[in-house]
Order: sequence, then C-alpha cells, then structure tokens
Amino acid sequence: MPRLPRPATPAVLLTVLLVLLTGACSGDEEEQDRFAAQRTRLEQQARVLGIPEGFPGPHDTGVPLGAVLQPSGPLTITEDGRVVENLDVDGCVSVKADDVVLRNVRIRCGNQQRAIVVEGSDRNLLVEDSEIDGLGSTEVAVGWSGYTLRGVEVHDVVDGPRLGSGVTVEDSWVHDMVRVGDFHSDALQSNGGTGIVVRGNTLVPTDTSTGDVLNAAVQLGAENDSGELSDVLIEDNYLDGGNYSVNVRDDEGVSGVVLRGNVFGDGARYGPVLAPRDAVQVAQDNTGKRSEATVRVVEP
Repeated sequence: MPRLPRPATPAVLLTVLLVLLTGACSGDEEEQDRFAAQRTRLEQQARVLGIPEGFPGPHDTGVPLGAVLQPSGPLTITEDGRVVENLDVDGCVSVKADDVVLRNVRIRCGNQQRAIVVEGSDRNLLVEDSEIDGLGSTEVAVGWSGYTLRGVEVHDVVDGPRLGSGVTVEDSWVHDMVRVGDFHSDALQSNGGTGIVVRGNTLVPTDTSTGDVLNAAVQLGAENDSGELSDVLIEDNYLDGGNYSVNVRDDEGVSGVVLRGNVFGDGARYGPVLAPRDAVQVAQDNTGKRSEATVRVVEP
C-alpha cells in the first residue's frame, strides 16, 4: 500500500510559499535556490528509475526538504530511549542502547563497514524521515538486527540495509547503489534471520549515473551462522533492477518467505524473481509495472 503523504513541516511550507511568490527580493531568491541542486538531483534520479505514482521517492522520503539541521560529528549513542533529531551528521552512527529514535537526521558516512551500526540485537532502533549517504564507499547502510526504517532514503552505499532478525523496512527509498570490487550490490540483503518485514518501499539498486543494474533489489539467503532465514514478508513494494529483482538462494535453511502485492519494473537483466518454489510463496497479485499479468518465477 503506498505511503500516505507526510504532513508538511513549517520549514517546508515556508519554502513552498517562497516559490509561489513572484518579484521577491534577492534574499528570497537565495532561499528558493538553497535546495535547488538537491531537488534537481533527486527528481532526475526518480525520472531515470521510472518510479510509478504512489511509491516512495524524492518527495516523501529522507529529511524533509527545508528542514533546519544542526552540524554534528559521528555519534555513539549509549542512553536508552534517546531521541536524536534534526542533525546533519558528518560521519557514522553507533547505537549501543535500546529504544533509540533517529528522526530528521542526515548521515554522510564514507569508507566504513556500516553507516549505522546496531551493536547487539533486539535494540528496537527506529530511524525515520532520514537520509543515509554512503558517499560511494561505505559497505552497508545499516546492520544487523533489531531496527526499523521508515521514510528513509538510502543511497551511494555498496549494499543497502542488511536484514537480520527483527527488522522492518517500510515506506523507504533505497537506490543508486555502487559497485566496488567483488561486492554484489543489493538494495536490501539478508544472509539469515527471522521476523523480517519489507513493506511499501521503492527498492532499485540501479546506479543512475552509469546504468549499472547491479545484483538485486532484494537478495535473500541463509548463509550466516544460524543457517536459517524464515518468517519473511515482502509486500506492496516497487522492485526493479538487478540480475533478478528478487533473488532467493536455494539454501536449506530458507523457509516461510512470502512475496505479495509487489510491482516489478522491467529493468532487471534476466527477470523479476529467482526463487525456490518450495521455500518462497509468490502470490498471484505480484505484477509488472506495464502489465497486470502475474510475474514469472524462475527456480535456481
């Protein structure tokens, strides 16, 4: 189900008002132009990716345009229940506490393993209306377990969020992954876990600057120490790019994976879904962007 529009913040309303005014003074013109480069970049990427109407994109994910952010260095959070808001973080974030909230935060983290490090499991971290920029070099956007992303824009990382146990990604836009060395870049990837929900997102790993479709919008398997991937729901997303947009390995520990209500673009190299039928339920309401016919599933 497409995400409902989020309420405009006072800063956003001010920006819109300035755009509508004509004959404004030079100071107003500077305020109008303040976000022009960011707006142009996001809208160009959305056009290239061909995001269907109603799915997350540049206008309803990330930090709201016009929000006032305070500069910050890298963060290490050790206080349970802490709410971190309205920061422009030059560096990465380490979460070592429970029930932390990151809201209206832009994270620009380069040359690291993870932009957001969730230390331990069952932390119940919430990241919403925020941006994660890997600056073309950080390996993973978020890892590994016990977190929720909502309304988050993720880009320019080698891999997007990693899905361990107890992870929900919803109403978010993950796009423009980068290819580095032997990495097989994915918008979302899981190597094992349980209780994973991926709902209402736009997931397109394609690098819009080069046209490289990369590996997958969603890559699933059971390769970690637990050897199990189960109770996974992928619903109501727009999925495109990759060799296959959804690629589920035929690992013995994979079970209980459900795909339903998703819309697939036609930008994958080989097809929409590669998955073992006995472990993955692909509902008939998964359709293509240009056709309402049920998507084709290829077995590994």
